[in-house]
This record gives sequence, C-alpha cells and structure tokens, in this order.
Amino acid sequence: MTAPRASHLIVIIGAGPAGIYAAGKLVEAGHHIVLVNRDIKPGGLAEYGIYFTKHRMKEGLRKHFRRILADPRVHYFGHVRVGRNGDITLDEVRELLRPSAVLITTGAQGTKFLGIPGEHAPGVYHAKDLVYHYNNLPPFSQRTFLIGQRVAIIGIGNVMVDIAHYLVHARKVEEVIAVARRGPGQRAYTDKEFKAIAANLDVDDLRRELERIRTRLEAIGEDVEELYRELTKSVNVPPEEGPSPTRFRFRFLCAPKEIVLGPEGRPIALRVEDTELVRREHS
Repeated sequence: MTAPRASHLIVIIGAGPAGIYAAGKLVEAGHHIVLVNRDIKPGGLAEYGIYFTKHRMKEGLRKHFRRILADPRVHYFGHVRVGRNGDITLDEVRELLRPSAVLITTGAQGTKFLGIPGEHAPGVYHAKDLVYHYNNLPPFSQRTFLIGQRVAIIGIGNVMVDIAHYLVHARKVEEVIAVARRGPGQRAYTDKEFKAIAANLDVDDLRRELERIRTRLEAIGEDVEELYRELTKSVNVPPEEGPSPTRFRFRFLCAPKEIVLGPEGRPIALRVEDTELVRREHS
C-alpha cells in the first residue's frame, strides 16, 4: 500500500509563464499554491511582451493560464510587489504564510545598457519599455515616447521585429534601420515574424549593404546571393495590417559606439564601427 503524498503550501513570486506553469505542475503533485504577482494581470511576457495584434497566440496562452488559475488550490494575488522596497518583504511573506518553499519566477526585469555615450539621453529607449507601452502595462502605458521619423533599432531578433512592426504599422515613421553586430546569417528572428514588415524592406538598399560586407561574408564561406534570397523571400507577401510608407533597412556587421546628440540633447546620429565574423571550429 502506497502512503499518500504530503501536501505543502508553496509560495510562487511572479506570475509569468514560468510561475504559472510551475503552479500547474505543483498542483498536479497535490500541493497548494499562493501566487503573488507585481502586475494586476497574470501572464508576464506572455501578456505584455507579445505584439498586441497577435490575438490568437495571446488567447491560447490565456486559456491555458486560466485553467491553472481556476484550480481552487491556487490563490492569486496581483498588484503586490515583494521585496525590500515593495509592498511586503520576502521575510514577511515567510512569516505570514509559513510556506514549505518559496519559488521566485520574476524573470529578467533589469534593463541592459550598451555602455556607450548618449544612451541615457531623451529619445533613447529600451525595447522592453516600449513593448510594455504599446501593450498597455502601467506605468509604461502612461509614459510618452517621443519618436522621430528615422529610428535605429539595435538588435536582430524577434524583439527587433516587433518594435519595427510597431514603428512601421502603428507609428508609420519614415525609416527604420536595424543595426546588427553580426551578419545576416546570424539573424535571430523567425521568417514568420518578419513577414509583418517584409513588404517594407528596401531591397535595393539591402543589395548595396550585402555588397558592402561581401568580402567579410565570403571570408567565412557565406553565400551572399543565397543570403539575399533568404532575406527577401517574403517581400511580396502583403502584410495583414495593410500597406505602410515606412522604409525598412539593415546595417550588418557594425557595433554601436556612440549615440550622437544634437544641441537640444536628443539623438541625431548613431556612430558605429565595423565588426568581423570569425568562423569557429564545428560552427
């Protein structure tokens, strides 16, 4: 005869995907959960980090989260900050609830800076803050983001694509330039996500950009023509949100060195330096 498993009270701090999925697994194991979250709504980056027009993806995640949170053994407390400068300290949580364990799933909340001159100037924004803004997460939703007509985005992953998506279709700025330290073969975004802005890609400028770095690409055995085909294969796919006049460009193999500020202290240029790719063994 198997002895019944002991049931424990477990506190989870942070109700993003990691916290909610952990709650689901722990409930399946027979435990009771107190889930404490800084934001009013649960979901974390699944709620506030996914582009706001991706309704099907968001609703699929929400449905799964609701099923876990609806379990009577899960108790959710939103809009509660835990920590030294929060609404309650971790020691107070332990003293009040006497949990068997505390699981912290708050994620990477910090802001990573480049360490270059000008990055703290007005008009320079961290991607995380802008994503929270257009996804209506307080207090970022109330913050004013003054964005000009020519915008540089540093990075070449799906976050870059989402930011460009917002600038192309919601703001309709004149030009967006994605600046990448590495080359086109190392891009981290998915083709599916890029379709949202592919029609805005300036293919003539892309051809010139690939010619500019051709020698560096061929030095590590990369096929420039194949890269061009890969980067442009979705340019004739009409975006779901309709046409936009925004011009989208890439600048590869260049690292930001300085954000140049004008007389009013706002960005007027991005100074970069060339980088090179080095092929490593087995890569």
